[in-house]
Amino acid sequence: MLDERLFYFIHGMVTMYFLVAGLHRVNRENASRLEHFCGYVLLYWFFIEAKDLVFYLAPVFRDNYISNLLILIDMTAVTAGCSFVIELLNPGWFTLRRAFVLVSPFLLSISAYALTEAEWIMHATFIFVVCYSIGFTIYMVYAVRRYNRMLRENFSNIEYVHVRWLKGVAVMLAVCLVVWIISCYYSSWVVDSCYQVLLLLLWVVTLYFADRQHTPQIALASGVSVKPDGDNLIMTLLERNLEQLMHEKKVWMEPHLTLPDLASLVGTNRTYLSNYLNNTLHTTFYDYINGFRLEAALALLNDPDSSLTMVELAESCGFNSTSTFRRVFVRAMGCSYVDYRNSILAEKQPQEGI
Repeated sequence: MLDERLFYFIHGMVTMYFLVAGLHRVNRENASRLEHFCGYVLLYWFFIEAKDLVFYLAPVFRDNYISNLLILIDMTAVTAGCSFVIELLNPGWFTLRRAFVLVSPFLLSISAYALTEAEWIMHATFIFVVCYSIGFTIYMVYAVRRYNRMLRENFSNIEYVHVRWLKGVAVMLAVCLVVWIISCYYSSWVVDSCYQVLLLLLWVVTLYFADRQHTPQIALASGVSVKPDGDNLIMTLLERNLEQLMHEKKVWMEPHLTLPDLASLVGTNRTYLSNYLNNTLHTTFYDYINGFRLEAALALLNDPDSSLTMVELAESCGFNSTSTFRRVFVRAMGCSYVDYRNSILAEKQPQEGI
């Protein structure tokens, strides 16, 4: 049948993609922990895909018992995908012991069905997978918010460390999960092929952003360690040093400036400086630094003699990328850079009839 042949072609292509992509990341020189971790997750998905090809090509393995066992094994892939997100949002958290804890419910269901062949175990595991996925989605929302808050409190440029792309991946993952559940209850080569295509697209998008992802490194800077409600003299010195660094030395011009860097220059530690920004100035490090950059950009933008392009303007004011500049500009001004520049040009033009 044409549908069956198409399925095996797509399934084989996806299987080889996982193998090549996984081996590439595992064997890559100077790869980060996240890249290695991602590689092992991809190799596990290769195992999941390859065992289906082997078993389904042999008619003897197509009976209901073997098919259900394969489906239960497939469910462990949910844990593999979740573990990658956990490692991304909590670098260094994942261990073999914690991996066993996450996968143990699935191992129990596989063992129980293998021994009893009870159909209710299949249905109960499906329900568990849905609840597991919903619970993980709730966790991911919380973890992403915490992660983004950490970035805004420590980095002035978050272009390659933010995880906004996880929202789109979460939506694609939900669609894949729905199609996979349908394929488990409704036998169709077309549905199975659609699932394989969606799975491939999901991982292509995920790996595109994951390869661009930089793991934030926060090192504690040495300096004076005091409590937020400490001596007034120390508070005055911090404010004075900070003002001098911002207005005179213009340290915000450094595109990759971080909170520990600034704390070291001020002469305090990152915890105290962060508390000062959050509790006294009621801002984050990200907004504080980019506020100075935006102020400088607006000054140049309103300069009649300035002919800088948006890229040149952003770079000359310390922005590491135009996307960050656009985001900060729209948030502060309530309009896009193009609209703001057009309004300035319109004001400069002489009114008609004068």
